[in-house]
Amino acid sequence: MSLTSMLEAASRGGTIEVDQGWAQGRAIFGGLTGALLLSAMKGRVAEAAASAGNPAAVPPLRSISVSFIGPATPGTVEIEAEVLRVGSNVTQCQATLRQSGEVVAVALAAFGKHRESTLAVEPTHPFPELPEPSSVEAFPYVEKLTPEFYRFAELRQVGGEMPFSGASSNGISGWTGLRERPQFLTEEHVVLLADAWPPAPLQMVEGFAPGSSLTWTLELIAEIGTETVPGSADLAYQSTTDSARDGYAHTHAMLWLPSGELAAISRQSITIFA
Repeated sequence: MSLTSMLEAASRGGTIEVDQGWAQGRAIFGGLTGALLLSAMKGRVAEAAASAGNPAAVPPLRSISVSFIGPATPGTVEIEAEVLRVGSNVTQCQATLRQSGEVVAVALAAFGKHRESTLAVEPTHPFPELPEPSSVEAFPYVEKLTPEFYRFAELRQVGGEMPFSGASSNGISGWTGLRERPQFLTEEHVVLLADAWPPAPLQMVEGFAPGSSLTWTLELIAEIGTETVPGSADLAYQSTTDSARDGYAHTHAMLWLPSGELAAISRQSITIFA
């Protein structure tokens, strides 16, 4: 089942099959988990709009927060989503991912209509200085060496070092895109790509040590609507480690569209056993 087919199945809710190859260690890649949960919530929002006699249009995603409760492996999963509230401007939803009867991930999302406002603050973090994506060699997928989902995500690293290299740097920058390019990028694709990079603090660890995302929040700044961003686009990425102590690390990252527009802000809490 292709990524598009999995996202379409998730939008209907119920049982779906997550293909082999989408793992990160022993669990399903967190970016795919977030994208599936988002697709399920958007499906319920569209149904609610249709039942209310409004066009089945989903307002732009403003924020999604995911808690990774336990590891889920590729195979059969159950997705359930519900609309918590439909306000005049903002719609809030919740989605749950289960496997073998156990909750493995929960997400909350807020969708908000575009509104004219007198408040406008330009992003304080400028577009990073990066060479053209085509001039940077993408990480290859190497069986049993790189994460399995690297066969689908294309990462071109510019700044930072490799995980577990004992580096002094704590940030990463580069370009990210999909190997199989869709016609247009969607919000689900942005969610998936935002989590494709390894956690920035892992480069500071010398020798392998397990780690995993505990919580993740992605705030969309740009409105990724229908046919607004071509699927051939690579997103610029830059992450920083804000703090690490007591076995937990905290990071923030930003993604930009090729035009230079800030697309999203990502924040994660990560467990690291080192």
